[in-house]
Amino acid sequence: MPTKGGASRGLSVFLRLGELACGAIVLGIIGRLLDLVDEAGSSPDAHLIYTVVVASLSIIFSLFFILPLDYSFWAFPIDFFMFAAWLVGFCLLETLTGTDTCDSWWYNSYWGYYWGRWYRVGPVGVDVDWSGCSAWRTALAFTFVAMFTYLMNFCLGLYWISAYDRVKDKGRRLWRRRNRKNQCDVAELGSGGIVVDREAPDNLGRPATPPSAIGRNGVVDPLRSSPPDVVAAPRATATKTGPTNTTAPV
Repeated sequence: MPTKGGASRGLSVFLRLGELACGAIVLGIIGRLLDLVDEAGSSPDAHLIYTVVVASLSIIFSLFFILPLDYSFWAFPIDFFMFAAWLVGFCLLETLTGTDTCDSWWYNSYWGYYWGRWYRVGPVGVDVDWSGCSAWRTALAFTFVAMFTYLMNFCLGLYWISAYDRVKDKGRRLWRRRNRKNQCDVAELGSGGIVVDREAPDNLGRPATPPSAIGRNGVVDPLRSSPPDVVAAPRATATKTGPTNTTAPV
């Protein structure tokens, strides 16, 4: 939950550390190969350059969002962007060797050739003897793991945002409930008090107290308040009569 969120924050930090580690490993391995390619005076592969850029961005973003604060969860669009970037990078690396991996032509003529510094021995085509095969497999594996960690962080961010919205809606409902409850104000008269309900109607369906008569803090202004109109019953009129003569005429 956003109010506490200990588990979510802990998982977020763990995933950020995973993103940092994966980016550093991939950047270190491929960076070493590009350094050897430059030493041999050859041109770097565009797929490897793309992966190096993605790994560098991954390290920067993981360091920036590693703190277990709210802004780290609101960065889920960046997590999705990095997930897509790592997915493209993994697909590009996988297309270089395919299912043959260390037996492919690209591996023997490029990765293994430059990793084992076989360019000092002869031109492309020499037996590289699986030089750097473990490094190539490691780069592929951590590229996939980095993609997965960013996907997990994206899902975690969506969960946290949905939980935040639920808590916010609950707070709004509670505020409205309290606001309706505060509609029943108390006007102090002497030592006691009269409960004045602004919405309570009288027998004729009108508010018992006009809104204009209720001042701040619910105190009723007697000068503004006017009693509701009541249809008064006709009052009986008394007629003054003289004494009744009960004597019969003679």
